[in-house]
Amino acid sequence: MEEAKSLLEIIKCFLYEKECINNNNINENKLYKLAKTNSVSNFLQNWAQKNCKSEEIKTKVYNDYTTQIVKDTNQNIELEKILNILEENKIKTLLVKGVLMKDIYPQNYMRQMCDIDILVNESDFRKATKLLKNMGFHKFYNEEKHLTFIKPPFIVVELHRKLILEEDIGYEYFNDIWPLCVKYNNYKNIYQLDLENAYVFCILHLLIHFKFAGIKIKNILDVYLYNEKYKDNLNYNKLNNILESLDIKEFEENIKNISYKWFKSSQIGAFNEIETFILKGIRIDNRVNYSLGKNNGKISFITQLLFPKMKIMKKKYTILEKFPLLLPIMWISRICEDIFSTRIPLKTRFRTIKLIKEADKKDIQKLEHIYRKLGIK
Repeated sequence: MEEAKSLLEIIKCFLYEKECINNNNINENKLYKLAKTNSVSNFLQNWAQKNCKSEEIKTKVYNDYTTQIVKDTNQNIELEKILNILEENKIKTLLVKGVLMKDIYPQNYMRQMCDIDILVNESDFRKATKLLKNMGFHKFYNEEKHLTFIKPPFIVVELHRKLILEEDIGYEYFNDIWPLCVKYNNYKNIYQLDLENAYVFCILHLLIHFKFAGIKIKNILDVYLYNEKYKDNLNYNKLNNILESLDIKEFEENIKNISYKWFKSSQIGAFNEIETFILKGIRIDNRVNYSLGKNNGKISFITQLLFPKMKIMKKKYTILEKFPLLLPIMWISRICEDIFSTRIPLKTRFRTIKLIKEADKKDIQKLEHIYRKLGIK
């Protein structure tokens, strides 16, 4: 894992503008791929310009770096426009996730962000949707939690109805969200979670992602930088009470310890099995193995994939509230939507089916072992 150690050192040097000692034994191609997979390739810029031997890798890093700056600039401009429109129309809006996490970095652009996440009241959802359409955004995908909008070439907005699904940890706690919020900057109708709850939501979001696919170095860096920036402002009694009430304190402590080992310690040392697992990155087989374990076998898992329970189907197909006998038709509709959806490539679908078919009991048990050690219930 020499490339992983070098990458973490390079990130630290870039963050704090320090000279990085080059490791001549690393495979530059592996280093770049690892950074790209973990959404931190822009951090390689200084290292690449001074130490990278491969002109191809150097060019790729430079392109990632400049693209990230352009993307971040455009996201910031578009976000300001969106917030002003929502403010003018008196729509109560909550900012979450990457939009706020960027503020904990030394420079805003350092934190790669896929989309802009905002939540509005259900009563304002249609109005907010119309406003985004008027701004040139197009509906891309409709999910239970949010409606995804896109404005080419790379501005994506997730307009949330809720932050957490009913079956996930923290749903009840974050369901009544507004008492946990404070005003955002000088806006009257725009909010953010208070310091403690923003951190709790970050940990919950991380845990949910970890369960189904894994997490990235970027996510571990978020945890470290958040704790460093707000260590003198966080109410730790309040924070720990919330974490314990949600039964995620052990998970938070493990992730926080890893974050400080990676980004604070002078020597990283050997990686343990949890760190090694995280460094392998987001993998579709993690999601498959977790779901197979949770659903007690392949047949049960496939059945749930194709024919979700009425409770789940009602959330997407509200017509079932009045006409429950239409459930079989809605199952067929859902399957057809998934087949013809461009959101998930057919290659990914076939790979998922292959993974389900070939899943080994030992792989499922190994995943469950990692989750128990990390504190995932």
